[in-house]
Amino acid sequence: MAVAQSRFAPLQYADDFAALGRIAAAGRTPVMLVFTRPGCPYCARAKADHLEPLGASANYASKVVIREIEAPNELIPLRDFDGSMTTHGEFARKYGVKTVPTVILVDGQGAPLTDAIVGLDVPDFYNLYLEQAIDAARLKLRAP
Repeated sequence: MAVAQSRFAPLQYADDFAALGRIAAAGRTPVMLVFTRPGCPYCARAKADHLEPLGASANYASKVVIREIEAPNELIPLRDFDGSMTTHGEFARKYGVKTVPTVILVDGQGAPLTDAIVGLDVPDFYNLYLEQAIDAARLKLRAP
């Protein structure tokens, strides 16, 4: 299977959710956690065909903040939403990620706002799933 090549900027790796969470909370903007694994062809396709174009879209720039987490990686440091230091691998386990790609939308404190989008079973509908999840997360954050 050929790995998809994207013409968009790569997703930004997660490094400091404490700082990002404060910004997201202030703007009532959901954070999209994208869990991937190097060498995963489904992850590469999801990123190239769906997630990187979404991240580059001016329409979505103010609607969602996207960060990539390398699910199995125990070497990449990460500051969690509560300010504690962890790794990408530990962070993925905290969210129960077993399959990649997995997308979870959370609030500024890291609490899930939607069900996880797991795998890339139906690529033709993946954008729709992402858009519905973003809209649902935004509605939850804006509810009185």
